[in-house]
Amino acid sequence: MLCNQLIENNRFQELLLLNCDELLIREWLIDPLAIREAIEVLNLKQPIFFIDEVQRLTNPGLLLKSIIDLKLPIKIIASGSSQLEIKSKVQEHLTGRQIEFVILPLSYTETQQNPYSLLTYGCYPGIVQAQNKNLLLEQLYTEYFEKDLIQFLRAKNPLAIQKLLSLIAHSSGQLVNYQQLATDSQVSAHDIKVYLDMLEKTFVLAKITPFVGNKRKEITTNPIYYFIDNGFRNQALRNFLALESRYDLGLLIESAVLQEILKFKHHNHIACNIHFWRTQSGAEIDFILYINDYIFFPIEAKHQSMQRPKITKGYRSFLQAYKPRTGFVITSDLLATEAFEETTVYFIPFENIDLMFKNILQHAETYNL
Repeated sequence: MLCNQLIENNRFQELLLLNCDELLIREWLIDPLAIREAIEVLNLKQPIFFIDEVQRLTNPGLLLKSIIDLKLPIKIIASGSSQLEIKSKVQEHLTGRQIEFVILPLSYTETQQNPYSLLTYGCYPGIVQAQNKNLLLEQLYTEYFEKDLIQFLRAKNPLAIQKLLSLIAHSSGQLVNYQQLATDSQVSAHDIKVYLDMLEKTFVLAKITPFVGNKRKEITTNPIYYFIDNGFRNQALRNFLALESRYDLGLLIESAVLQEILKFKHHNHIACNIHFWRTQSGAEIDFILYINDYIFFPIEAKHQSMQRPKITKGYRSFLQAYKPRTGFVITSDLLATEAFEETTVYFIPFENIDLMFKNILQHAETYNL
């Protein structure tokens, strides 16, 4: 899509896709002058070179730096499926020379499917398109452990990480208790933190930290972990029951809301943090999309059916304490607006969650963010 836009806007004219899974491509790309050779032999005019699975090259960082230093009239796009491997081989050489994009699983808008149909198997492109989703998810899950954790990160205890993932899948959305996880996984609390960091850096889990305001009775310590894809979580649980039979449907939707917020953040390059808010007395907000001290959005996921707008006591507590201009409640079926003191609260059905992001983008454009 990016290449098509560049060509349609007449910034470049042609696209050459180089798939580094192919041995001949890897052997040919050893020398940066191969790019100049391709331009001459193929008579390319203002080309885009899309180098896919770039981490498969022997020294991709040095190669890309050398190509850039040739100062040719081209665009280089390098991508790959192993974020950690790419960074380890590329980052040092390209500092100040690249713009980095994180591509998360598909958003619901991109799939053009009802979001409820994606809660069970998730949004990885291959899974969305597959017929045998169970088999493909199991294969993806296994390959992640064998390739990213064992081969690349050299995890010492992959069985403990599998146990940890299962525990996080069961307790997703709850404050993490490192010592309890350590006891259940039979490793140290230090190892648990190392493993959680691995899972976060490989885009399996997302860590959400507390929103720390100016109130003494707020919870300000331990984070909450969510899976970045519901299909991966359900694979960790080996639970692919139909939605009407799930005891954790509310959590699946809460996780999906967080996942869509993450995709929105990365896809639109919004400089923001995502937090949760809880007090010792039990008041809570699922997510706070925080841009700065003046622009932040409380977001609550409420799956139950609503006949009319209803602002809960906990949500009201946050609005009274911090007075945001806009807040959102994601519902199962209610589309409505409610004013509370200085805040406009939008009630938006889960399947129309893109309306929330359009509203947030309007705020961002208003403040030139």
